[in-house]
Amino acid sequence: MDTPLPAADLLPADLQELRQQLATRNIQLDGVLQLTQAVNYNFSNAALIEIYGYMLTREFGVGRFLLYIEEESWKKYGSKGLETAIYPKDTALLEGHERCTAVPEVLQTTFKGMQWLVPVVYKQRSLAFLLLGGCEEWSEEKRKELLPYLQAVTNILAVANENRRLIQQQLQQQKMQQELALAAQMQGLLIPDKLPHDAHVEMAAVYLPHRDVGGDYYDVVKLPTEELVFCVADVSGKGIPAALLMSNFQANLRALINYHPNLRALVAALNKAVLNITKGDKFITMFIGKLDERTGLLKYISCGHVPPLLFREGEVRELKEGTTILGMFDELPFLHVGKLHLQPGDLLLAYTDGVSEVSDYRGRAFGLSQMQEVVSQNKHENLRLMEKKLVESLIRFKGDRNFADDLTLLGLRYLG
Repeated sequence: MDTPLPAADLLPADLQELRQQLATRNIQLDGVLQLTQAVNYNFSNAALIEIYGYMLTREFGVGRFLLYIEEESWKKYGSKGLETAIYPKDTALLEGHERCTAVPEVLQTTFKGMQWLVPVVYKQRSLAFLLLGGCEEWSEEKRKELLPYLQAVTNILAVANENRRLIQQQLQQQKMQQELALAAQMQGLLIPDKLPHDAHVEMAAVYLPHRDVGGDYYDVVKLPTEELVFCVADVSGKGIPAALLMSNFQANLRALINYHPNLRALVAALNKAVLNITKGDKFITMFIGKLDERTGLLKYISCGHVPPLLFREGEVRELKEGTTILGMFDELPFLHVGKLHLQPGDLLLAYTDGVSEVSDYRGRAFGLSQMQEVVSQNKHENLRLMEKKLVESLIRFKGDRNFADDLTLLGLRYLG
């Protein structure tokens, strides 16, 4: 016949103490198990803090607590029994504490009613701060046992929260990468994949966005009048905002070009369209030309853009006539149309400032003179090969540095 266990109050003192220690250990292990399972099952933050708060208040007799967890900035993760409002900015007062300690006297006014500070630190980075109050009945022995335990449990919560945040960041980054890839694909559809190469002209282009998408733009439109309109533009800024403005600009150009055969009127209309979109917050530089393929007459306007280069035997000329940038003024303050007749063999190279401003490790720019030299040495090659050699020269010049801006080249050779 089994002998029943004696009641706890009938056990010797040392056995009673041992039994109490075992009960405490069971509570502690059960608390860790519950919290770990909740983390593994991906419980919400609200559910985790409910389990955590129950363990603190019901199992260990904590009267008040305040938990901060770092999420790029400090966030009050949970609390109970606060006598006054405490805000995340107050966590700056807790920095520098790495061990469980009594709340310093200088902080007792801010953290009123809190007695113990339990920090969670990983590689000298503070992940969480737990402040405890209403623990006056804790013995010194109980405090020495519970504070490290609560530090370990809080560490589980803080690390789980950090992992959840990092996963969300990773998912967000993946989503952004997918959106960028789609934006780059859509932007690629806006840029001509085939350029004229016939009895009158040979054209070729290079477009290298600084990021997946960029703010540079070039276009070529053949008109029924045997005229060729071409342009190179540069939107202020980079990334998706610049790419969106560029795509809108292209739509306006394609629409307005049929209503404004006069180049001056076309540019004035484009300026109004850009201003209506950006409200003066962004601007566009542009070079636009209209070439009569039969006669070689070129009319052009440079809108605050880096001047294209015209290479003729023994001569290099900059095409500077035009106006200021688009999108800054209701009415362009001046608007001049440049005119010249191209001769067979003339080479016109339009580009964005991302080309001439490429710099080496000393910060020296590639510059106009080097660009002229490379083009002059290769101007009798076909345009694709000439532009390829120019890009190779830019890459050698910059070395290991990244391109700091979008890079666009548009070449036109007049054949007569």
